[in-house]
Amino acid sequence: MLKPFSEQSPRPSQKSGWDNELGFGYRETDAFWLARWSADDGWEPGQLYEHQGAVLELSPGANVLHYAQAVFEGMKARRTREGKVVLFRPTDNARRMRASAARLVMQAPSVSDFLKAVTTVVQTNSHWVPGYGKGSLYIRPTLVGSGSVLGVRPAPEYLFFVFVCPVGTYMGGDRLIVLPSVHRAAPHGIGAAKAAGNYAASLLAHEVAHDMGYTDALYLQAREDRYIEELSGANFFAILRSGEIVTPELGSILPGFTRDSLLTIARELFGWIAVERRLSIDEVLSDAVEAFYTGTAAVLSPITTINYNGEDYTIGDGKPGPRAERLRQALDEIQLQEQPDLWNWVMEL
Repeated sequence: MLKPFSEQSPRPSQKSGWDNELGFGYRETDAFWLARWSADDGWEPGQLYEHQGAVLELSPGANVLHYAQAVFEGMKARRTREGKVVLFRPTDNARRMRASAARLVMQAPSVSDFLKAVTTVVQTNSHWVPGYGKGSLYIRPTLVGSGSVLGVRPAPEYLFFVFVCPVGTYMGGDRLIVLPSVHRAAPHGIGAAKAAGNYAASLLAHEVAHDMGYTDALYLQAREDRYIEELSGANFFAILRSGEIVTPELGSILPGFTRDSLLTIARELFGWIAVERRLSIDEVLSDAVEAFYTGTAAVLSPITTINYNGEDYTIGDGKPGPRAERLRQALDEIQLQEQPDLWNWVMEL
């Protein structure tokens, strides 16, 4: 049973000093947003509901439970040194959700409705945004096929909801492994969509990698089993001896905004050569002096070891590299309004 949210609604308790103890996990805050689409009425006006104790009611026949019509976005609200709350490239998240939804034949909210939901939820829960330098408020816009079906076909009804959770560091770790006979996506599949099924497919490889002492699996392209694609939930970069920064080209990988932002910063702010092309695992192991992975949650994390064919290979000198650190710092400063935002990426609430 969902309860509409009001300013008089009871607030969940907030432990003193919680922003110093954050992990990366689900936590109920004050309010979340929910809107419904039906074939008869289109999108109904969304509204805020109490997040504490909230339970979504779905029919046993809901499409998402059988045919996995589910897409989502990952975003962050952060607090600047001056105490302002800012978002990073939220319009791009709205557009990517629409593109992911189109690939799965789903009805997605408009860009303006997406932004209204996100900004309303963040503003309502603004006191959950951790202090400067202590974490962020993770935002999860989600779209699911809630309408009942039996045969394989698109749902007749969709739910769009947005919730937020205060979080700290996600994943971390600098050791990856290429597992045999494991692929994240196939050419012409749904690898470029931020679809829930892509992440479900990566769970086994992630657990195996973790049990073997590695942070995550590094996936190779399914067609040739030679060219690097990405991690379970992050994009991959290598810096070669020539100074060239290379990231795998788009196609069956997720078009990450951290990935795109770092390419832009490298090219336009630092004047570095940064390219998107096919990148073989052999080239990385023989020629990379730095490597790192990127994502909204992970931000930018260095890679010092890659296990391939049962052997650990050290990247560069086995330590986090200086150019990756320069990129991370520049991105962080832009997001926190400490360096000019030349591309109008930051939205202040």
